[in-house]
Amino acid sequence: MRTLIILFMLTIPFSMVNIGCQDIEIGYLITEYAGYSLDSLVINYELDATPPEEVSNPEYQMYLDMGFSPEEIAMFFQIYPTMLVGGGEDWLRVTYGMPWTSTPIEGIEGSNPIWCQVKSITSEGGDADKLAACISVRGNGVLSVPVENDVPRGRYSISLNFWNEGRSKDVNNCFTIIVR
Repeated sequence: MRTLIILFMLTIPFSMVNIGCQDIEIGYLITEYAGYSLDSLVINYELDATPPEEVSNPEYQMYLDMGFSPEEIAMFFQIYPTMLVGGGEDWLRVTYGMPWTSTPIEGIEGSNPIWCQVKSITSEGGDADKLAACISVRGNGVLSVPVENDVPRGRYSISLNFWNEGRSKDVNNCFTIIVR
């Protein structure tokens, strides 16, 4: 009887260990509620990069007339003798090479890190292959198109694929790029 009790006591811990060890799937990924708050981006095909004019700043002159020195005006008010006026809509973008970018996608939940890639691009009146060659996407779903590109006019619908360790899910037709 004593041997039976000892044998019983030795088998209980091993059976408990086996019960606790199961195949546990790593990570989770939820994309059911994924979407962009601003779900489209308009890109100008012909950029207006007309430089602005530099004109004297009347506010700066007002502070000079009040008795402030030029150093005090710059330090306290961040006002300078001249300012830029006018200029084309895309002047800053062209001058500094700022890409066209979207907002981050919302509603993606999962185990970090989460990666993202463009799954597919469909086009109405454009060339999806040219957009696919220059578009990039970050892990948070921010799409970026360089300011210098050869994407023709058209309407492009973009589908994304999100993945992490053990999971992969698609978000279809979630963003639209309009080249006008």
